[in-house]
Amino acid sequence: MNCLDYRRGLLSGAPESAAMRQHRLQCAQCLAFHAGHESIEAKLREALEVPVPAAFADRALAHVFAADRGAEPRSRARRRWLTAAAAMGGALVATPLLWRTHTDPLALACIQWVILEEAKSIMMGAMPPEEARRVLAETLPIERVERLGQVRHIAPCPFNDGTAYHVVLSRGTDKITLLVMPEGGATRRAQASHEGLHAAVVRAGRGGVGIVGPNPKVVADTIALLDAST
Repeated sequence: MNCLDYRRGLLSGAPESAAMRQHRLQCAQCLAFHAGHESIEAKLREALEVPVPAAFADRALAHVFAADRGAEPRSRARRRWLTAAAAMGGALVATPLLWRTHTDPLALACIQWVILEEAKSIMMGAMPPEEARRVLAETLPIERVERLGQVRHIAPCPFNDGTAYHVVLSRGTDKITLLVMPEGGATRRAQASHEGLHAAVVRAGRGGVGIVGPNPKVVADTIALLDAST
């Protein structure tokens, strides 16, 4: 087990194996990587926990208890199920349908690249800023990239039988990965979800850009910011 294997395993969402745990406890860098990953996951879970208003829950339960008196067993079971669904609805209403899963091959390839190759790209280091500015100019100029979030890393990478540019952005506590593809990309907007990650591929300049992140709303917001900066 090395650092790259550990980070690939962690980002895949699979449970930590004994070998991964042993490596983490012996490697200060991966221990810090794990702590940062857990912090982001905790904040995402907290953001998704939307409490049901007490008054709503009380009214729903009172209605069921009143209806249960003298009801047939099957009817009572059905009403209990509907009450549970209503309680869940308090959270679901607050989270609009921001993502519809259509597994586009290119968008899925972006997710797989992040799972398998992103840690390696980061470990290999970033390219010089002036070179990054030059190679992105015709597809996604650096000025537009900087409007999407704080740039943490830019580096070339092999992707989809060509060369893409791997960009890591932070937006508050959220992390977004861009794969800028000057040599090709989307002919239309496409998206995919896999292993807890969400990706969209959109046209940009003469090529395309893949946008990958764990939070579908942040991915959608990034697309909106990209559109607004054209």
